[in-house]
Amino acid sequence: MPVGFLYLKHRHLYVKYSTISHNYFLISTVNWIFYILIATLIVYLLVIGIYYFAQERLLFVAKPIAKKHRFQISEEYDEYFIESVEGGEINALHIKSEDPRGLIIYFHGNTGNLKRWSLTASDLTSHGYDVLMFDYRGFGKSKGKRCEKNMHIDAKCVYELACTLFDEDEIILYGRSMGTGMSIKLATEIKASKLFLETPYYSMLEVAKHHAPFIPMKWLLRFEFNSYQWIKKVKCPVFIFHGTKDKVIPYSHSLRLFELIKHNTDNKMVTIPRGRHSNLNSFPLFRDKMKDFFKKSTIPVKESTWRD
Repeated sequence: MPVGFLYLKHRHLYVKYSTISHNYFLISTVNWIFYILIATLIVYLLVIGIYYFAQERLLFVAKPIAKKHRFQISEEYDEYFIESVEGGEINALHIKSEDPRGLIIYFHGNTGNLKRWSLTASDLTSHGYDVLMFDYRGFGKSKGKRCEKNMHIDAKCVYELACTLFDEDEIILYGRSMGTGMSIKLATEIKASKLFLETPYYSMLEVAKHHAPFIPMKWLLRFEFNSYQWIKKVKCPVFIFHGTKDKVIPYSHSLRLFELIKHNTDNKMVTIPRGRHSNLNSFPLFRDKMKDFFKKSTIPVKESTWRD
């Protein structure tokens, strides 16, 4: 057999072998890409599932305490257990000042319980007001199935208790962080004298999207707390406080809320430069403005050094 023929035959076999190897490599690569995409999708769906089923634990860092627990509060106080819907029982503390000019209903943040938050009451009572604080369902001694509808009903029940203690026009609502949404909603339904909002949010959906933009929160979130829908309906003066360095609820949330109500000159917004989510009380500007806004009542009050 001629040498040239053998060479052509071997070259043909080599080309054929090379083509097969190349095709095999392409198929293997496509398979690996497919497996990676499937694995990524599974992980993504697992993350979505975790967010959906664990959202209550993420939103509400509740700490229960025993019903027999005695609160260590320097002021005189009364303790209440308020019955609500679906077996709910809301624990509330009425913390008293010496010569009250009214009552502040305080909606606390999403962590701790009254064991912690009651320690801030002395700074509020120094403004000349009694304070009515309550724990949300699952917090402290409060119990019951938690959902947004029930939480709003609970807030109304606390307000009804407040009305047995003071007149409507002597009641101030104060919402902090998580509590701002509930306080805004309640303010649309009652006749409060003032509404204070410390680090409020535009909506809980916007907060969730900020922290997890890759998750379709619109379809997963069960607690919406649409503050932007309610704040336009509030009739009493609104005072907003927010820090520019807040990494939990961005400062832009308060700007957007205030944009909806700034046409009313009784409404005010105080920007705390470099203020973060939980340290606004450490700024003189915050304390001075709080003092000024409380002074808008008929009886002068002494300065507060509110510690959160």
